[in-house]
Amino acid sequence: MISIGASDRTDTIQAAGEAARMALDRLGPGESIGWALAFVGGRHDPAEMLHALQARLGEVPIVGGAAVGTITHQAIGYSGYECALAAFPSSLPAPTIVVESHLDEDEQEAGRRLGEKLCEAASEEGTALLFYDSIRSGPPPVLNVGSRLLEGIYAGLAGKPVTLIGAGTVSDFQLTQSFVYDGSQPIKHAVVAVVLPQALRAHTAIMHGCIPVSSFMEITRVEGAVVYELDGQPALDVLHRMLGEGEHDWQTDNLSLNVTLGQKHGDLFAPYDEECYVNRLIIAANAEDASLTLFEADFEVGSKVQIMSRDNQLMLDSVKAQTSRLVDSLGGEKPVFALYIDCAGRSSAFCGASVEEASVLQDALPADLPLVGFYSGVEIAPLVGQSRPLDWTGVLTLFTGGGAG
Repeated sequence: MISIGASDRTDTIQAAGEAARMALDRLGPGESIGWALAFVGGRHDPAEMLHALQARLGEVPIVGGAAVGTITHQAIGYSGYECALAAFPSSLPAPTIVVESHLDEDEQEAGRRLGEKLCEAASEEGTALLFYDSIRSGPPPVLNVGSRLLEGIYAGLAGKPVTLIGAGTVSDFQLTQSFVYDGSQPIKHAVVAVVLPQALRAHTAIMHGCIPVSSFMEITRVEGAVVYELDGQPALDVLHRMLGEGEHDWQTDNLSLNVTLGQKHGDLFAPYDEECYVNRLIIAANAEDASLTLFEADFEVGSKVQIMSRDNQLMLDSVKAQTSRLVDSLGGEKPVFALYIDCAGRSSAFCGASVEEASVLQDALPADLPLVGFYSGVEIAPLVGQSRPLDWTGVLTLFTGGGAG
């Protein structure tokens, strides 16, 4: 069976030892580890952690990377000292790991090269886990753009249907650093994909709990991640007018905690479905030119967007409902592993929720299901026929099959 190990010890060697020992103890009889996923908080040295993990687990490929914090059935934390891993038994077919570098030079071109490798390595309707280094430079943080990376990957795949699930990694809330593990070392400005064996089948739910509070508006001026105009009017002025500052406590400096800009995919006039929306966090509002700076740079002139209200109770309700729905959708088929990729902004320390939304997930999943999760900068999941980078989202994937546990 797939086994989970975790630690929040401040000493890196001790943390690696505790997490590795826990994973080894939970292996099935006669099993050995074939490879592992590992997510590591920013207060640990990534190379030292990897070396210490492999000293205990054996010289097996370890993929994953930086995390603001980690999530398992036993613990939720984001002190920066967390380490969580999922160890996959050698009885499962080995995955194929492909890597591409130089994200900081051109995300789209790096994605295209990776997509070509994925096209060769992945089977039709296969699944790949995808992790990329979110931080290009800083401070202040300059991000590698996930939407450009995904555009390149799909160009390289040339129409081959491969499901992509993953994240842009970050090490802390301040977005100061990040890295990915490529199987043998921590690397920067890179993207790594793990092509999973066909025996593992992925079932994914997207949850955010943001709801539209405006009609559709057209972006009429945008440069990169900076939106200047909505419907020909200064973007920040439009938000203030529609949100009614005189009636609500909408402050320019806390817009990111209250609203997002959402783009609905598919039928614009179909009933509301949160799994059809890509939400973009507003990370800055400039009062001088009334512009909005978003976390991603994928909106264009002509994009139709809505103002989305972000509410903590809606977020918690979404996690409970979507997790239960996903479990029920399996029709009695027993999942063997759960992966939860959670926007760091959804942690209670950041958003002020009364409880950790990941604790709602813990309660809604079977207690004996191996679960590993981490807090990310960008989440990647299938949405209306294509995997996309997401913000303020929890992405839950349940894996079935594999003949493991």
